[in-house]
Amino acid sequence: MFAAALLMLPLQSFAQQAEFVGEFQKGLREGSETKYEAMRGMAVRGDYVFSLQHSGILTIYKYKGKSLKTINQFRIGSANPVNHCNVLCFGTERFKPCDRYPVMYTSQCHRKPFNGMKDVCFVERLLPGFKGSELVQTINFEDTDKLFGYALQWVVDCRNKLLIGYGNTIDNNNPANKHRIIAFRLPKLSEGSMVTLKNEDILYTYLLEDTYTEPFMPIGQGLCIRGDLLYMPTGFGTPEKPSILYIWNLAERKMEQVVDLSLCTESEFEDCDFWRGQMLIQSQKGLWKLLSF
Repeated sequence: MFAAALLMLPLQSFAQQAEFVGEFQKGLREGSETKYEAMRGMAVRGDYVFSLQHSGILTIYKYKGKSLKTINQFRIGSANPVNHCNVLCFGTERFKPCDRYPVMYTSQCHRKPFNGMKDVCFVERLLPGFKGSELVQTINFEDTDKLFGYALQWVVDCRNKLLIGYGNTIDNNNPANKHRIIAFRLPKLSEGSMVTLKNEDILYTYLLEDTYTEPFMPIGQGLCIRGDLLYMPTGFGTPEKPSILYIWNLAERKMEQVVDLSLCTESEFEDCDFWRGQMLIQSQKGLWKLLSF
């Protein structure tokens, strides 16, 4: 049923050109054991790729267009068994003026709550020399009206200084499920280590299905904002659940493109970002670069 619905979509053929960059360093060596976790969020800054695994393992790679060189790997400050680490992006503020990069944001996005909270967004500061990271702020949306089910993902709109949420109203397996966008002002670091967002803080919220009427039941995986466009890689790389990149226009509230990547990539998509204008996609197999973007 899922595959049949996708065949009805206006898929674009031009993007069926991609190149496999390489596999990621999976697992984290801790003492005499190696912890292996699934790939999750990813962000790019300069010539560095920041790749997260479930529960909070971050690997930093140097990337200049051809291959990945591992720089360091460690557990982030918000590492936790219920931190799914979906989506990774950078914000606009530096925790300290001397910091190389602004703080990072990642989505807890787990079926189980974190300290009694769901819909949590963790804000991490990268330590100098990529030696580790520390949790500097936790953002929680107090969803009293039950706008979201499982599970809400967060991404930063740096240009407009917004914190954008995207998620299911119920869950992906429910035929009545829809997909909601919600926007808040991006909390400042000076607001403290714990920030609670409430209904009165919502700047706007709507359903993608308000304007997009094609069959649409993807599993929410990654998010990336560039300009007015929200990029959403989805799919498991299988005939039943193929790899599809949805591109949503935030300014016009419409679907800009639906791109079929099933013929040029493999395995489950997780997150995406841009390197020198070229899109990179993190999958369970490794890193792909799209040659048509």
